[in-house]
Amino acid sequence: MALKERCDRCGHALEPLAKPVRRLRWTRYWWRGVKSLFTGQMKMCPQCGAMYSSEGELLAAGAIETGAEHRLNIYRKDMAYLRDSFAGIFVAAELAVIWLVAGADSLELTKAIAAGSVGAVSLVPFFYFHRKARLAKRDLKRLRSARQEGRILQSQ
Repeated sequence: MALKERCDRCGHALEPLAKPVRRLRWTRYWWRGVKSLFTGQMKMCPQCGAMYSSEGELLAAGAIETGAEHRLNIYRKDMAYLRDSFAGIFVAAELAVIWLVAGADSLELTKAIAAGSVGAVSLVPFFYFHRKARLAKRDLKRLRSARQEGRILQSQ
């Protein structure tokens, strides 16, 4: 049997499925990923997420995260990490203000105002990255549901 080079569902060129155990983790096809380590490399369609055996047989439609989903997921994680970093700055600044106000030393108003200002200013990028992460999560859910329902969305 000749090996398939194109996807049956969308006609896109197939790619080898690298790291099948990691890519199929948290799906119902994870065991096929483990078996493929011993039986031969599977192929995947990066456009619609279809999974093919090493012989070219369609194993599952829409089982694997597409390239657009993968890039969007990485972007979402980056935005969430940046959001959490600015939240840490805010918490640290507010703890510094509390320590300066309630500490054993006399109150130095300029230091307390400076620490409070740093915390308040860190809220602007916090909300910015929070919004970016939330929008990316919404788009990622939309792409995943489209893939799982069999609707192939064009990347934007």
